[in-house]
Amino acid sequence: MPLVMFKELLQFIKSKTFLIHLSIYLVSVFLICWLIISWLGRTTNHNETVVVPDFSGISIKELDQFVADKNLRYLVIDSLYDLKAKKGVVVKQEPEANAEVKEGRTIYLYVTSVLPPSIQMPKLVDRSLRQAAAMITTFGLRLGKTKFVADQCANCVLEQLVKGRKIAAGEKIEKGTIIDLIVGKGLSEEEIDVPCLYGLTRKEALLKLTEASLSIGAVSFDFAKDSVNGKVYRQIPNCSKDTKINMGGTIDLYFTNDKNKLSSVPDTSSVKNNDDENFDE
Repeated sequence: MPLVMFKELLQFIKSKTFLIHLSIYLVSVFLICWLIISWLGRTTNHNETVVVPDFSGISIKELDQFVADKNLRYLVIDSLYDLKAKKGVVVKQEPEANAEVKEGRTIYLYVTSVLPPSIQMPKLVDRSLRQAAAMITTFGLRLGKTKFVADQCANCVLEQLVKGRKIAAGEKIEKGTIIDLIVGKGLSEEEIDVPCLYGLTRKEALLKLTEASLSIGAVSFDFAKDSVNGKVYRQIPNCSKDTKINMGGTIDLYFTNDKNKLSSVPDTSSVKNNDDENFDE
């Protein structure tokens, strides 16, 4: 039986009907393959390339007109902040200029930001001028005017301002903003008489120092700090006719409620009299 089927198969293969169908099949396969290859060639622009133009410096508004006759497309994928560059222009592209690409290729563009990004204002107060200047640059800000004022902290930033307004650390601010600084220049060169604080309470001594543009330095107590009866029995520097101190300086004070210590304080009547004479003048 199998031998008979094999002979019939051979006869069919040798027949004109089989050969005609086989020819039709082969021609159909060839035509289909040729059509697919031709279609792919047209849709993918096979062997058709264009040179990528240089987009550098082209503004966003001009891009459509710029690529209209170049058989290319573009897509802006990111914006970069550059304080010195013109706003809204191309600064980078992929692929780069003069590269050969297929027609219709999308060129990816990076442009400069039209609006600067916002950041948090850093804390510059209590830092040195050098540290503050470095931080201003790091945060993308600009150092403006620096004003020096008399203060015991030499070269320390006392205030940070934008257009004359104090700005707190953490406040939102645009990159590129100009930051003005008020910086201490150390103690004033102007000298004044050292006030006599003997026998005064801490509150009274502080008031007198403030009036003289001075401040309290080191403080020492020989009793409980919460006592209100303590009075100055020693001060450094001491007050006398010949003792001067720079305006903005500090005076160290020693407090006691021991009557024996208070009774042995220096006699400052001559200094007080001199102060009164100066006042009368």
